[in-house]
Amino acid sequence: MSKKSLFILFFIIFFSFVTFVPGFGQRVYTVKVGNYTLNIDTQKYRGKTIYVWQHWPEVEKSDISGVRSPKQSREEFEKITGAKVKIVYVTWETKVEKQTAAILSGSGADIVYIDSRQKPTWMMKKMLLPLDRYIDFKDKNLWNAVGFRKNILDYFTWRGQIYAVTNIYNDNVFPYILYYNKEKFEMAGLPDPLELYKQGKWTWDIFFELGKQLTQDTNGDGKIDQYAYASWRTYHPFLWTNDVLPIKYIGGRPVFNLDDPKAYRAFQALYDMDAKYKMRPADWWTDPQGRFQKGITCMDYWGPWDLTNMRNALGKKLGIVPFPKGPDSKKKSADEGDDSAWAIASSSKDPELAALYLIWMLMPTDKEKELIVKDQIERVGGKEIYDLLIDASTRTVINPAAGIPGFNELMDQIDPANPAKSIKSLKPKFEAAINAILEGLK
Repeated sequence: MSKKSLFILFFIIFFSFVTFVPGFGQRVYTVKVGNYTLNIDTQKYRGKTIYVWQHWPEVEKSDISGVRSPKQSREEFEKITGAKVKIVYVTWETKVEKQTAAILSGSGADIVYIDSRQKPTWMMKKMLLPLDRYIDFKDKNLWNAVGFRKNILDYFTWRGQIYAVTNIYNDNVFPYILYYNKEKFEMAGLPDPLELYKQGKWTWDIFFELGKQLTQDTNGDGKIDQYAYASWRTYHPFLWTNDVLPIKYIGGRPVFNLDDPKAYRAFQALYDMDAKYKMRPADWWTDPQGRFQKGITCMDYWGPWDLTNMRNALGKKLGIVPFPKGPDSKKKSADEGDDSAWAIASSSKDPELAALYLIWMLMPTDKEKELIVKDQIERVGGKEIYDLLIDASTRTVINPAAGIPGFNELMDQIDPANPAKSIKSLKPKFEAAINAILEGLK
């Protein structure tokens, strides 16, 4: 082969290499989303590896045509940066224990998917890194590009620093929903809850009054066979919608916050629902979703993950509305929200790379955003319901006591028939549960 031929062959190989291997001939890889530009150094992270811990297998193919799957997004990131991203799958039941062991051992965990159970203990024990060190949350263009979910960031803010993030471009953005059977309301000659909500009239009092009328003996045999309501969420929605949080944070310290007339009224409402209005079946905990879908109950307060099942079961009869608000709340709605988000473990050897990957995987392209929103609109039943749910999502509540061992179990012991007396008698135990985790601050 002549020198000329060798030179041409070498040139073709070199050109192919710089074309198909990001970073060799291109030091900076640029991604533009909205008004934000992400510049990725294609040399800085080559040969490094980060570990992402999650409690579900990596999704290989997206359900939405034109949207990258998590696997495709990861592989694209690896190609651009030359780094490796290893997915570590653990079950929901074992994730906290195994993540804790990995972080405290100082290796094997970079990015972890956490929930409300980790606040504030993991921050106190310095098991997570403040994300403010690596992500500029004051950059509005970045904020809009990612679509950071503000209530999640607010929840995982501790002592002024943000410890976990997620975005709005997934179904977890939707809050818990009061599903209702439109046909049942129409047959009883009752107003539609969604219309009452739009008019600002959707309150506990109305909820109870309509519920009393929906609880019926429909076949005339002298026995109630249709109930107004059942849900596995008991006192929780009454607390949130009456502007009650069981604890509040002062200087990073959780403080008992249930000894309050607003809380008494929330638990009293739960009692009245049964004793006064008889809206729930005696065994209300038995398959509330199934009973609702079969028409045995008229309303069910449950999560957005069951939207498809609910719509398949009821079709056009399915109604969706936030939970009614209590007498002490000035908010339009205050439904329970998803409590999961991504964080960087203190065991990470490459937190800068981990933060870059967080931004990468949480930032859909402009076209992907359009496709995701279009898909969500179709699945929730139209633009009006989508707008309602997105609006309600801005006021969602995450239980601030979820990360205090034993606290929720104590809440289950509160007697709704006499909440003030019950809460006062349990207060020392609540405060002991809080004090137990405050040891982490010493």
